[in-house]
Amino acid sequence: MKSNQLCAVVVSFHPDHNVLENLAALCAQVQHVVVVDNGSTPQELQPLRSASQSLGFKLLENGENLGIATALNIGVRRAQALDVPFTLLFDQDSRIIPGFIEAMLLCFQTHPRGQHLGILVPHYTDMRLGTPLPRTIVASSGLEVAMTSGSLLLTQTFAQHGLFVDDLFIDGVDHEYSLRLRRAGMFLEECPDATLLHSPGTPQEFRLGGKVLFKTPNYSPIRRYYQTRNNLWLFRHYFRSFPTYCTKLALASGKDFLKILLFEPGKLKKIQYFLHGFFDGLRNRMGRHDPR
Repeated sequence: MKSNQLCAVVVSFHPDHNVLENLAALCAQVQHVVVVDNGSTPQELQPLRSASQSLGFKLLENGENLGIATALNIGVRRAQALDVPFTLLFDQDSRIIPGFIEAMLLCFQTHPRGQHLGILVPHYTDMRLGTPLPRTIVASSGLEVAMTSGSLLLTQTFAQHGLFVDDLFIDGVDHEYSLRLRRAGMFLEECPDATLLHSPGTPQEFRLGGKVLFKTPNYSPIRRYYQTRNNLWLFRHYFRSFPTYCTKLALASGKDFLKILLFEPGKLKKIQYFLHGFFDGLRNRMGRHDPR
């Protein structure tokens, strides 16, 4: 039976054919599903338009890439208009398994954190490898941060603590909201009884003697821009409250720069965008990146 207690929000951006299977699995368990598309081409949108009729989800077309934060906020406002108690957020490349929604709702409603539970996430499994994805737990205080896909929140949380930061555009949007809720005294927890199949990307491996020395996500130059700029924004806004997290963030940015410099292809353009993001972060130039 489909649950009518929540609205599932999926953000799409140049989706491949797998998104239809992911949406079919979601629509089989959720009555209210809204897909917010961020400027996909007419050819990419046509299957979504057809599926919205056959599967019964609401498709909202932005016409351009407004960023993940704004797209999520559009979906959240839809959930608020439906007046459902819960909002569930997804990336287009995640797929739920049978019983997922029931397990997540039960876990949230019976969790010992009670009204202090801010975000509940599932157990993440790599869709290709079938192996668990890493997570960070802060002692007895739950998770350090939660990623967007699979996040279950009370819809009223957005009225109480605000929406996502539009100016971040992409990268760090979910971490910012996680830190915001934690600073307000709320907790992020994992539901061990719900598994989400997720595609974390295709990191590039560097080996020596058959052993993996390290991995690099090999992000595009524009992603390097947003990551660097937004990391500075997060550092500036949350260092006093979460110095350990922000220090790790700064160290990770430094390691990313070295990986680009020493190993990644297309390093010249990536370094250019990395430095551009760094200086825009220092000058607090936020929002969508203007190539000019």
